[in-house]
Amino acid sequence: MGWILTILNILLTLNVYIAATVKYDGYKTYRLEPTERHHVRWLRDLKHASESKEIDFWSLPHHPHETVDIMVRPTSQAHLEKSLEQQQVPYNVIIGNVQDVIDGQHGSEEETAPGQELFDYSRYHTYEEIQQWIEDFTAENSHIADELLLTTSFEGRPINGLRLGKKTSHRKAVYFQAGIHAREWISPAMLMYITKLLAENYGRDNIVTRFLDNFDIYIVPLLNVDGYHYTWTQDRMWRKTRSVTPGNRCPGTDLNRNYGYKWGGEGAWHLSCSDVYCGPHPYSEPEINGSTTFLLNRNKTQDFVAFLDFHSYSQMLLSPWSYSASVTSPHDYADQMSAASKMASALERVHGTKYEYGPSVTTLSAPASGCSQDWAYGILGVKYAFIMELRDLGDFGFLLPDNQIIPTGQETFAAVRALAAHLLHEYIQE
Repeated sequence: MGWILTILNILLTLNVYIAATVKYDGYKTYRLEPTERHHVRWLRDLKHASESKEIDFWSLPHHPHETVDIMVRPTSQAHLEKSLEQQQVPYNVIIGNVQDVIDGQHGSEEETAPGQELFDYSRYHTYEEIQQWIEDFTAENSHIADELLLTTSFEGRPINGLRLGKKTSHRKAVYFQAGIHAREWISPAMLMYITKLLAENYGRDNIVTRFLDNFDIYIVPLLNVDGYHYTWTQDRMWRKTRSVTPGNRCPGTDLNRNYGYKWGGEGAWHLSCSDVYCGPHPYSEPEINGSTTFLLNRNKTQDFVAFLDFHSYSQMLLSPWSYSASVTSPHDYADQMSAASKMASALERVHGTKYEYGPSVTTLSAPASGCSQDWAYGILGVKYAFIMELRDLGDFGFLLPDNQIIPTGQETFAAVRALAAHLLHEYIQE
């Protein structure tokens, strides 16, 4: 009799899990093109009024003639379309059924065929698979790779990474991180792939070899481990962490608003249900508190000269500042733009993908306080601090098909290699 009760309990748990999983059947993604300033103001008001899954703003309204992508619940679509027509805001549907695209991503999970690599870089992977990849990759490349524990998440998951480079001490350092926003699956997938390319090209490519011989490259494929796990098990479109703050109506904080440099200023959201909620105070999230502590401690014996935080989507390379449009440009602005130009040009030569580059606040046309590249430049003292927004321009948005992982990795590797050449020229005298 006991085994029957056990099975019933398992089935009950499974039913609860299935019932709790968020589905996006019938959800559509719209592309809006506000042509007048009053259109932008109206969309901003709509954004403020829709801090729920009724309307999810994938990009934000800033200026006329800049497109805005939104995902809309089926029950709200007729009303939205009527309102857009009344406001005379042009629009079109770019994803007719969001769940179909999500199902296509999860449908890419297949057994690895005999003779193939154990790790398939051409598909998306779970948190557990990424953790195993770190262990396996460092073991297979032990001559140039070491595993490291960065910190632990709110829900107690290890946040692991690796150090890549020749094993000497007190060298200059570079930091790459991805997966700060849970639904941006392309960023950890791409970062693992370019880590593979760096290791494979060591000893073969002169720039890569000199880069790894002269710099420590710290690589964290997945920072928001709780949120990412949640996108695989409960809600594919979840963005924030899964932290719970007493008194808050909604869980989670946007990690890229939680950094302590100019936290809570322009562009910060203090409503817990917002996808860009900055948290109750700076460094409130263990993921940010732990990762910044790790970097500051390493910076006592090493000089961090580059910081790349990979996101999606919009194909942009963003430098400081992000927190205000009125602040004076960094004194390193000219050098930052020189490096960004080289990176964008190298990237475009691979597959023809074009990236905009420039200071975040002007390139995005809006301030955002508490962001990673501002902290890296303003507090860690990293000269070349960038956020890199990967593919695409909105056709798939946060649901980039897995057949674009390798092309995205190939072109991003070219950008990283160009940055490496720039750093070698500036810092290494040989």
